This record gives sequence, C-alpha cells and structure tokens, in this order.
Amino acid sequence: MKGFILLKNKFKKNEIEVALSCVVLLFLWQIIAIKINNDIYLPTINQTLRSLYEILSQERSYLDMIFSTGRSIISFIVALMFATIIGILAYISTVIRNFFKPLNTLANSIHMMIVILLALIWFDKNNAPFIVGFMITFPILYENILGSMIELDKSLIEMANVYKVNLKDKIIKIYFPAIKFRLTPIIASTISLALKVVIAGEVYGQPSYGIGTMIQVEKINFNTSAIFAWLIIIVLISVFINIIQNKISRSTFTWKR
Repeated sequence: MKGFILLKNKFKKNEIEVALSCVVLLFLWQIIAIKINNDIYLPTINQTLRSLYEILSQERSYLDMIFSTGRSIISFIVALMFATIIGILAYISTVIRNFFKPLNTLANSIHMMIVILLALIWFDKNNAPFIVGFMITFPILYENILGSMIELDKSLIEMANVYKVNLKDKIIKIYFPAIKFRLTPIIASTISLALKVVIAGEVYGQPSYGIGTMIQVEKINFNTSAIFAWLIIIVLISVFINIIQNKISRSTFTWKR
C-alpha cells in the first residue's frame, strides 16, 4: 500500500513537471514570436489558434485527417501482416532468415527521403504515401517479431515437439502470444512514425486529400500559422493513438498490475 502511494505521488509529480514544461515552452514561443513580429517566420499563439479554428471549420480538413490517418493505419496493418508471416517463416527456416537479412539491413539504412522519392517514381501520388509508410514500418515490425520468437523459451518449444504439437497450434498458442507481448508496447510509436512518413510523402506527392497536401499548400501561401495549426493536429492525432495503445497495453499486461 505504501509503495502504491509513493508510485502515485511520483506520477503526480511527473505530470506537474510536464505541465510546467509545456507552460514554459508556450511562454517562450509567445515572447519570441512577439519579439520577431513576423508571422511568416514565427506566428504567435493567438494567430496559430485562429488558423486552427479556421482549419477545423472546413469540412475538407476532416477528409484530409481521415485520409492521412487511414493511410498510416492501413500501411501499419499491411506491414504487420507481412512482417508476422515472414517473421515466423524466418524463425522456422534459416534460409528465409538469411535471405531477408540483407534486405532488412538495406531498408533500415536507406534515408526516408530516398524512400519517398522512389515511391513517387514507382507509384501514383495517391498510393505513394501508403507505400512509404509500409516500407518504413515493415523492418521495425519484422525485427521485433523475429526477435520475440528467437527469445522464446527453448524448453517450451522442445516440450511442444515432444508432445507433437502441430505447426498451426504452435503459431496460435506459442508464437502469437510472444509476438503480442513484444509488439504491444511499440504499436503507438510505430503508427506515429508511419503517420509522420505518410505526411512527408503527401507533402512531396500532393495526393488529392491528406494533411501533407494542405501543409504544402500553406507553405506556398507562406501561411506559417496554418502550418503550426496542422502540426498541433498531428500531435493530437498521435496523442489519441497513444491513449488507445495505453488501453490495449493495460488489457494485455493485466498480470503486471
């Protein structure tokens, strides 16, 4: 009980410190913006909030948010499906594991901008951001899935072999739980990463709808306050994803409470 109270007090202290940090940063933002007195370089908080209100007042803005978030989530889900299948096959077969090792190393080494440019060359502007999200998140998911199975208790696998457990039951009852516990803590960060690269792809590709498309439009118009407003929206979407992930984590790791 005493430990729980100390932990609770620690969380409250952390929350106060984070809130204080936010207040200080906002204060510095406002002071610097007033000092510069040029909204093209740095808008004030009031100008940004005004632009945020204007963005949220337009129906098209919600379509832009839905398309960008949808591309990010779909690219994550597709990457997760491929990473799970290939990860399990790579664990079972060293041939497949060695085949994907240089490909995965190459994918981790290529800069995000090169991936975006290649995607724009190979695919149309509406599909390129989705491809970018897939190519960036797949190596992360693949490495974690393969790592979760490599770290499995060998005695558990040996026992399954002794009792002649078929491959399907091994995957469902042994592999999948290990993958779930390894992936759950990184879901939000991976989707947030996908969102960032998808939006970056939209900035360069200019699909019909997308947050990146609107950021590029505002950049052409030198509307910096609107760009800051879109950044706030991106942060809020990421926060929402983190809240969902925390709920999933609590249900997954109930045994830790």
